[in-house]
Amino acid sequence: MGLEQYRAEVSRQKQEAILNAALTAFLEFGYDRTTIDYVAQKAEVSTATLYKHFSSKADLFGGITAQVWRTDHISSTPVSSSLSPQAALIQIGQEYAQLLMSPNIQPLFRVIIAEASRFPELGTELYHRGKEPFLKRLHAYLETQVVLDKLVIADIPLASRQFLGMINDIIFWPRFLIMNLEIGESEIENVIINAVETFLARYAKSW
Repeated sequence: MGLEQYRAEVSRQKQEAILNAALTAFLEFGYDRTTIDYVAQKAEVSTATLYKHFSSKADLFGGITAQVWRTDHISSTPVSSSLSPQAALIQIGQEYAQLLMSPNIQPLFRVIIAEASRFPELGTELYHRGKEPFLKRLHAYLETQVVLDKLVIADIPLASRQFLGMINDIIFWPRFLIMNLEIGESEIENVIINAVETFLARYAKSW
């Protein structure tokens, strides 16, 4: 490993340590009571080093959100227009459900809801990192299918929200409101299939 590679790896490890320490702190103390100094101490880095990676506490929270949601590939990987609407919607639904079932999603939502009145930017950050990439990806695919005359949709943004909402409403929110509620893989798959069938019953030209 060359010197530059070594430095890059050390920098990556420090950033990962900072994000892990910050996530633990935010979930334990909330956004307002978590300090940069505390996160730096727990990550075993200097405050100056932390600021080299994240310019502010808000930027640090954005980094955590990106780490938890990990939707960069969603934004950069369009769904092939050659996929049938049924296959494409199942794929998108499965990826969205997988994200909603991630271990730290619910605790992070609780922090944001608790702090939303004082720090509304947290909710905005979560939306941009989490749901928006899926909405954009679904929107782009639906546009191609309308052009191909396979779907008839007058309001694509609304249709996109309807589809993800059918999944979100059953997989995420009950688990958010009812502690220790478990949803099995077969139930998740059933939710996705029913969402796809409902969506296509409304918008497919010959479903």
